[in-house]
Amino acid sequence: MLLILVLFLSFLLSPSPAWAYFDPGFGGYLINSIISLIVTGFAFVSAAVVYFFRTIIGKKLSLFWQKHKKLYPFIFLFILGIVLLSTLDVRVRIILGSIFPYLMGKAFVDPTFDKYLSIFLILLSIITFAFICTVVMCFFHRIIDLKVLNLWQKLRKICFITLVSFLLLGSLFLIPFFRPHNNSSNYPSKLLGAHIFDFQRMSKGYSLYDGTLIDEKGRIIKKWANGYLGVIDKNGDYYGEYRNPKEFDKNSVWGRYTWNDRVIWEKNFLIHHELYLSPKGTIFVFNYELHNYNAYKVNFDNILEFDKNGKQLQRYSFWDHLKEFQSYHAEFGIDAAFFPCSPLILLWHKFFPWEYDYFHINSFFMIPPNPLEGKNPAFRPGNWLISIFHGSMVFILDQDTKKILWHAVNNEIEGGLQGQHAVSMLPDGDILIFDNGINRCASRILIIDPLTLKIKWQYTNKNFFSAFEGFVQALPNGNFLITESEKGHSFEVTRDKKIVWEYYDTTNNSRNIYRTTRYPKEMIDQLFNKNVNDGLSW
Repeated sequence: MLLILVLFLSFLLSPSPAWAYFDPGFGGYLINSIISLIVTGFAFVSAAVVYFFRTIIGKKLSLFWQKHKKLYPFIFLFILGIVLLSTLDVRVRIILGSIFPYLMGKAFVDPTFDKYLSIFLILLSIITFAFICTVVMCFFHRIIDLKVLNLWQKLRKICFITLVSFLLLGSLFLIPFFRPHNNSSNYPSKLLGAHIFDFQRMSKGYSLYDGTLIDEKGRIIKKWANGYLGVIDKNGDYYGEYRNPKEFDKNSVWGRYTWNDRVIWEKNFLIHHELYLSPKGTIFVFNYELHNYNAYKVNFDNILEFDKNGKQLQRYSFWDHLKEFQSYHAEFGIDAAFFPCSPLILLWHKFFPWEYDYFHINSFFMIPPNPLEGKNPAFRPGNWLISIFHGSMVFILDQDTKKILWHAVNNEIEGGLQGQHAVSMLPDGDILIFDNGINRCASRILIIDPLTLKIKWQYTNKNFFSAFEGFVQALPNGNFLITESEKGHSFEVTRDKKIVWEYYDTTNNSRNIYRTTRYPKEMIDQLFNKNVNDGLSW
């Protein structure tokens, strides 16, 4: 009973609820949490299993351990290692994420694989922890029966093993400090800033990222306070969001500001991933709404449209249209009506409430005039082109009825979409996609034929990879401006795949750029000339 109580308390007091990572499309995080899962998430269930193990085979195991005393140190080292690893939390996730990148990426973008992998890990965790607890009980039962002298001799060995264990595990703890990280903070200082490789082939203009406007040489010429999702309107007004780094979901403000960064209007709620100025003069953003779904607290996306005075014009809810989209993807893990230990998970949520994110929409684009208008109603100008992260799905919705008219889901594209971002339509009707390639550990820029879904052009590079964020913009001269977000790196590439300009962020420690967008030189120069008497400085 004491063991059951201890295990139950460890379950309740664990600082790292592994089930917080059981998110649709996020099975990879479950892999990274498996050690914590073993020693915490199923402790109570395992303790009950241990009780039956002891009553049924405890005596036989005791006899076995008496004959194999040399196994004691190894068993203790194994148990201690698991306990210590479980306390390292994020460090272990980084290490295991490096060891199992394929499984993590596969579970991230393939809902079916995610579901069965998660159930397998759950069952494996229960069996493993039950076995370990049984061994511990028999092991300590044997020690207690020894004489005091023999006990001391055993303890001396245990103390030595403990010291070795701490040294070995301490070295694992330090690994993340010495392995290269996927951001530009590791690059030599000579690489930071802008580099021009072919001025003649560049698309001339100014680049905006995180509220910072830079010229072609990387010089900062203007900044706005609310940097996230920043966009500049043709009249010089600026739209963006402020996020508190510690509690961005509670203290977010977004709105419209003048060229001089004075407030025109603001709204106090969180938006995410997109702030899109449409050709018809309106603003599209995303936000979340929380619902109870299969006993979970789950966030579902909304697409909101505002006029430029801040008045909401329409709201499209993915919660209201859930079943329409579910017909295009396999069952997510969170969709399962029942899976092993679901009662335990519900108990966990009572003490550790957690919110999940269902579809995770990450880009919006309005279909422009194009040559395919008469061939398919999906390509009518004004329809909505959206990208959904979980399940790796792209859709076109009718602007009026909101019916799904076109889709490209995961393996319908050669090589498979894997957590794609920044989907748009080019003037010739082709679809441009930043395919993150989470599973491949390699990103690519795709141009696909929307009628056949065949790849017409792609850009890849052995060093080009951004796992969870990224952006690509088609430029007027036919080039593409690509944002390799997690490296804080933006670069312009031609159709023959030559890099003509690049920039490494110099403004922050995280070296992360969500997206970089290029504005024509004439437009920005005119805005500076118009406002030169308003106290602006270059």
